[in-house]
Amino acid sequence: MTGQLFLSFWDICLENLPAGGFSHRQMTGEEARALIERTRRQGSPVVCVSNDDLLAPYKKREVQKHQDLCTALKEHFSILLSLSDFIVPDEQEGQTLSSIIPLQCVQIQEDDRLLVITCAYTLPEKSGSTSLNFRVAPETVEFHLIEATP
Repeated sequence: MTGQLFLSFWDICLENLPAGGFSHRQMTGEEARALIERTRRQGSPVVCVSNDDLLAPYKKREVQKHQDLCTALKEHFSILLSLSDFIVPDEQEGQTLSSIIPLQCVQIQEDDRLLVITCAYTLPEKSGSTSLNFRVAPETVEFHLIEATP
């Protein structure tokens, strides 16, 4: 396939789905890693999109969740993604500005695909701290591939 691969953590929205048919299937971590690597090798970007504005100062919790999932993907699935993959630099009037591609701005069409990665969280063993430090539970990470069908 030569279409774009869009990637989202946790979220999907109605705007992502084409009018007509589409398919949804779960993939293994190995299949997801191979898909991401193959897309990059073919010279196509993996377009990471977000339902949250990860650059907004009031979204620190969402930024941390994205970083935690990136770390879990690297450590447990050898999938190399980082928060910077979700940030798009743009040159405007000699100034570099950054933005996030909103999840609502992409729609899978023809050969495009949307990979949605989800997970659940767990509390680590008590460490004497009173703060709740939830961690990504690697065994709950799921990979969902959504494609348009002819």
